Amino acid sequence: MINAIYNTGLNGVMNSQTSVNVTSNNISNADVAGYKKQTPIYETSISIKSNGLHIGTGAEIAGIEASMNYFVEQQYLSTSADASKYTQQLTYEEQMESTLSQTDTTGLIAVLSELFSGWNTLSNDPTQPGAWEEVLSSGQAVASTYNDTVAQMEDVYQSIDQEISSQVSEANTLIDDIAALNAQVAANPTDNEAIDARDQAIRELSTYMNVNVKYQSDGTATVLAEGCYALVEGQQTHHLSSQPAQSRESLMPSSTFEGGVEFQGTSSEEIMLEFIDDTHYYASLDGGKTWVTDESGNPVEYEAGDVDSAETIANVDVWFSTTSGTHAAGDRYIITPKSGLYLEKGDDSYLNLTPLSDDQGTLASDKVTSGSIAGLFITRDDSVMPSMDAMDGLTESVIWETNVLHAKGAGLEHHTSLSGSYAVDDSTVSLSESGLFFADKLESGDVEYVCYDDDGSVASTVSIVVDPDTDSLDDIAAKINTASGGDLTATVSADGTLEIASATGLSFEVAQDDVNLMAGLGLNTFYTGTSAETIAVNGYVSTNSQHINAGTVNEDGTVTSGDNSTALQLAALAEEDVAITACGVTYTDSFSSFSSMIVANVGANVQSAELNQAYAQASNEYYYDYQLSASGVNVDEEEVNLIKYQQQYEACAKIITTAREMLDEVLDMF
Repeated sequence: MINAIYNTGLNGVMNSQTSVNVTSNNISNADVAGYKKQTPIYETSISIKSNGLHIGTGAEIAGIEASMNYFVEQQYLSTSADASKYTQQLTYEEQMESTLSQTDTTGLIAVLSELFSGWNTLSNDPTQPGAWEEVLSSGQAVASTYNDTVAQMEDVYQSIDQEISSQVSEANTLIDDIAALNAQVAANPTDNEAIDARDQAIRELSTYMNVNVKYQSDGTATVLAEGCYALVEGQQTHHLSSQPAQSRESLMPSSTFEGGVEFQGTSSEEIMLEFIDDTHYYASLDGGKTWVTDESGNPVEYEAGDVDSAETIANVDVWFSTTSGTHAAGDRYIITPKSGLYLEKGDDSYLNLTPLSDDQGTLASDKVTSGSIAGLFITRDDSVMPSMDAMDGLTESVIWETNVLHAKGAGLEHHTSLSGSYAVDDSTVSLSESGLFFADKLESGDVEYVCYDDDGSVASTVSIVVDPDTDSLDDIAAKINTASGGDLTATVSADGTLEIASATGLSFEVAQDDVNLMAGLGLNTFYTGTSAETIAVNGYVSTNSQHINAGTVNEDGTVTSGDNSTALQLAALAEEDVAITACGVTYTDSFSSFSSMIVANVGANVQSAELNQAYAQASNEYYYDYQLSASGVNVDEEEVNLIKYQQQYEACAKIITTAREMLDEVLDMF
């Protein structure tokens, strides 16, 4: 019996020592990220029977438990992913906003205002050199502003792509770390240090993407992206991958098609194609929820063809390479014309997890929706790329609307030669099929040139009839040469542009152009280029400002000095609604209004990101503090525990002393 008392005290001393050690460890790790407060778990020892009575023998420490509220932890992981997503969005949206800085004299809206003001000044007196220079200066300001703006946007785009690659690599490192720590935990389920390190790695991974965690009976953790896709299963890993633009197919058993889909161009959209018969298909930009429709709201039927009959969907040219066979209804293709996020499936295939949003901004549930990686993709695809596309749409319209008026006008000095700035891919096929950038702007009609003697008198008139659906660039050149009788010579250059030159002693002007041929070919234009990156003032006018066209050719072929009819039309563009196509949608709007929309959209994105980030961060901090109250170390509490276990130790030591004294007394009896 005395021996039982002695053992009870001895176990108590050992328990106290262990508890003091646990408490000291808690205090030492109070500021270590991810450390969870540990608590010794006491269990009553077995009792003994003495004189018909069951007597306790003290307690034992059954284990050391790390505190964790698993429900709260999952909420923390989810809000951590949201906070990281919006933080990334805010970072790059603010950079986008800086590319569109607006003042009274700079920015998209101000430079356009100056351009139209310049044309208005020119219309007041087309003979004044100061007015020519104002037009040139303001025109160049528009070009350089558009060049610089889209270049800065491209820098943001490239920065995001680089950050995506970096973060995917960092996430994969964490995935490997979690699997390795799972192995340690499986080997020793009571290794709280390994458990803490693993759970901290999961927290860090949750900043990259939204993860769900399922804890297994062996102590290991299964980590699922978006609650669906396994990243870590025990010691098995599935890595993320950032991959370039690509396509994949899913053909019906009845399909005999052997070939593939081809595409050219980039887009923020993911394009799904579904065949409705052997040659026609619908297209979807939201994963098959809805189909691309025409103006009447009916699904557009696209026709499968080769590269010469490519269809354009969301600014991407799509065609098919064929070796044999035909498609069947239900054949599907998914084109991802941008770099994306993929998950290794373990069978040498990849699952596309690239965030995808519909027209309402709702993210597809079968893709990544949260975390910093998602934030990067969403910003790139739903803000940066659309803004760049809007800039290109605005620029293309500014170029065309300016050129189509300017190319039909006349300046103070006649031409002796003109060289086109827009080329065809094939000068032997019709203009509409030639690859000419502005081919869709051309119409059938008459084109007329007037030739002048050295003294400025009308020498001849050259008229041709053009049908862009049947006439090639070679045909155009031949028609001009035939109709002019040698007064004009038209040739097609090696690079596919048209050049027109007058005979010795003659000059010429464009008197009529119902076809928009001159603007379409880049002859007698104010601007060159087709996009925000390539727009520039035509060197032909910048080197000789007397070729700035303020007037027009009169019905008798003469050009009146001081005529301002073209300048007035160009100045009037400031208030006119024009067609501007961006992101596959054609708007009817003024240049200034559309420019304001670009700026306002980016500003709205910044405000939205700020609000969402603040809310998500506050929610994340709430769950962090909630979890900390359960699993974090409170030094004051640990100091109380330290005193408690010290007193427990002293009491147990007293039990041992008492037992020994009792034993001594018993021995003295003999």
